[in-house]
Amino acid sequence: MKTLRGDIKDWLYDVADWLFPKQMDKAYEQGIRVGAEYAARLMSFQVIEAGEKAELTKSQQVGFEVARKAIRESKKTITSRTGAML
Repeated sequence: MKTLRGDIKDWLYDVADWLFPKQMDKAYEQGIRVGAEYAARLMSFQVIEAGEKAELTKSQQVGFEVARKAIRESKKTITSRTGAML
């Protein structure tokens, strides 16, 4: 069930989108880019930090290297699709 506050916010967004379509599109793209940068950096930092702090067996070390490689490849894909600077 929608509330009056939700309806007003939706209406204000529609008005802003009608008055400033280019700026709204730019803000949306910027939000996607910043969110992608944050998520990718957080993910890579947590994986690298976890692997470097732990004493890993040979098998675990191989898995850790595969995870790092997957993160590097994912960052390339994220950069090409969103323009995020990773």
